[in-house]
Amino acid sequence: MVTHTQLQYLVAVDRHGSFSAAAARCYVTQPTLSMQIQKLEAELGVTLFDRGRKPVAATPIGKAVIDRAYRTLREFRGIVELVNEQREAVSGELRVGIIPTLGAYLLPRFIPDLLTSYPLVRMTIQERLTGDIVEGLRRDLLDVGIAATPLEEKGIRETPLFREPFYALVSAGHRLADKKRLSTEDLAPGEMILLDSGHCLREQVSRICMGTFKQDDRRSVRLRFVGGSLEGLIRIVESGYGVTLLPELAAMTLAEGSRGLLHSFEAPVPAREVSLITHGEGVKTRLLEILKQSIMKGLPAGLKNIDSGHPMRIIGAGPA
Repeated sequence: MVTHTQLQYLVAVDRHGSFSAAAARCYVTQPTLSMQIQKLEAELGVTLFDRGRKPVAATPIGKAVIDRAYRTLREFRGIVELVNEQREAVSGELRVGIIPTLGAYLLPRFIPDLLTSYPLVRMTIQERLTGDIVEGLRRDLLDVGIAATPLEEKGIRETPLFREPFYALVSAGHRLADKKRLSTEDLAPGEMILLDSGHCLREQVSRICMGTFKQDDRRSVRLRFVGGSLEGLIRIVESGYGVTLLPELAAMTLAEGSRGLLHSFEAPVPAREVSLITHGEGVKTRLLEILKQSIMKGLPAGLKNIDSGHPMRIIGAGPA
């Protein structure tokens, strides 16, 4: 019979790529952990790990079994959490991943109020790229992600929160500086400042400019910022070079002297959809609902009522 302990050991080896590291994290000896996994393999009649590789890697059938083990352990915790939610005040830990282009601008709007309102709730928040958040959800290292969607990722559930328009930040003296409203066709690739590849915002900006940027034109982007900080892009434009695109929450944090560099777009205004993303169902549902309500409460009124504004063109993040 497959046991809960064996499944815990199984996913530990998958996470750490090592029997010794997994044993240390599970607070058992390596022989104990190895013996339980060998028993599991004998019970199933398959080899789950290729032990000749460093780090240890799952076999093809092992990967399928491990994916199911993650879901099984998640559902098991969900039973305990359901009972606790019915008999106790809201408590527990919520592990949240958030993309870097949202973290600094969204978190301050809801975290203080959430933690004050629910003193027994603990939160661990990590800034990660979208692909890393998705992987963290699948490997049960995260409970929820906050990211731009749609992602079109199998098994990932998306709960839209709001739509966030983009603005152009245009350096003083630039040819577009005196134009009040911009069209995406006004943008030229050689003048754009982009985050490095891997950031969904970079892909979104490329899609916004798809009508203007030809495939080979993208190579003519003269400055690509290697990092996850929109602040770096902002400072470069403030210094007098180029154009970049900012989501509204980031644009709202600009110093007063730089707000004159912001330009809105003609309708349909390019925007990104921001969602909670999860893997599996029925786990920490109460905490996730509290998170959602707290985020919505902290949003500026314009984003809460975004559907009543200008027509929008939602720029998806695409597969992570």
